[in-house]
Amino acid sequence: MKRILIAFSFAASSALLFAQEAADKIRTITVDEAVILAADNNISLKQQRLSLETLERKNKTSWNAIGPSASVSGNLGLPLDGLVTGKEASSKFTYGVSASVGLTLTPSLFTAVRNAKLRYESGKTGYETAVRQIELNVRKLFYNLIYTKESMALQKRNMETAKLRYENNRDKYNRGQLSELDLLQSQYAYESQRPAIESAEIAYQNSIASFKQVLGISQNEKIELSGSLSDAVPPDSFTLTQSVDDIPAVKKLEASIEMQKNSLLATRFSAYGPSLSASYSWGLNGSDKTEGIKNHQENHSLSFNVRIPLDGLLPWSNGSQSIANQKASLADLELQLENEKTTASLTIQNSIKNIIQKQSQMDMLDRNVEIAQKAYDMTLTAYNHGSRDLLTLQNASDSLLKARTERELQVYNLICAVLDLENTLGIPFGSLGEDK
Repeated sequence: MKRILIAFSFAASSALLFAQEAADKIRTITVDEAVILAADNNISLKQQRLSLETLERKNKTSWNAIGPSASVSGNLGLPLDGLVTGKEASSKFTYGVSASVGLTLTPSLFTAVRNAKLRYESGKTGYETAVRQIELNVRKLFYNLIYTKESMALQKRNMETAKLRYENNRDKYNRGQLSELDLLQSQYAYESQRPAIESAEIAYQNSIASFKQVLGISQNEKIELSGSLSDAVPPDSFTLTQSVDDIPAVKKLEASIEMQKNSLLATRFSAYGPSLSASYSWGLNGSDKTEGIKNHQENHSLSFNVRIPLDGLLPWSNGSQSIANQKASLADLELQLENEKTTASLTIQNSIKNIIQKQSQMDMLDRNVEIAQKAYDMTLTAYNHGSRDLLTLQNASDSLLKARTERELQVYNLICAVLDLENTLGIPFGSLGEDK
């Protein structure tokens, strides 16, 4: 019994240890891995895929409207005259079998098949747009978390410096080399930074939770982001070879125009186009006579029908009015396309100017960090020699922290500006400026 209890205790301890190790395991995620996770697990993309699969099935079976219709029917009759009148019926039973095959051809069959194909192509475009939007959001969230983490690291380093300064001043105060006022000022400069860091930590954890939701992973899973803002900074110069006609927004409108043209053609077919129908039927009717004589009759029928609508020739008819409305909608879409090309061209130009401006500001911010670092080092040396007071040193430290934070924020904004331009152009994210 003791051996059994010892073995059981060992197994339970091993299981608890394994569970603890699994809980403490941290999953490292790069930006590309985050994009893949979101593409596989995001709920909205799964819904988009279901809709796309439905459109694909409709496209593959859109030709079924051309197929013939067929039907078979039969009947069997049992006379009840003998039961009612007591006399023998003239027949034991009667029967009938019939079959028919029909085919209807209308001009709208062509537009129906083409409409299914256009809707499927539009669905694919919509799905690709949704995938790109998710990827754009994931990349922005990823780099925002990286920026927040680096900003927190700067604040923590600044607090550590303030803590060391306070401890140094406390030693000086204990040796009688520093006034109590200077000690209290250094203590306040150190401890006053703690609430801001704690608030930033809580905000960061909330952002991590939202990021997990976008990726579709468990909230209990611990993750760590691998990467830095400097890795995603684009080159200083790049050349765009993308045509305005290849921009996704323009392509989407062009697809809408094609669908509208097909809809107009279908309306014209409905108003003016003739329809042809053909049918063949076969029937067999008979009865089994009481005298033992079987009687049956077989018949065949083939018919053709042509229908030519004339309502569309009347200007005030519903068909004519529908055609006029479809033409107006088509003209409106063509104007939207022309305007979209102009808007897209201006958007690209403004985005490039914005990126160039941010790149030029990066040089200034780099110089500001160097100047602030040099000023802080000189002020710290002067403070240690007693020629500068604590307030001057604290101001120099705040200026250095501000310069570093502004530089990191500018890097993040530059990355987002490049991502937005890549999204507008419809090119792969991270490819802007790469040698082709």
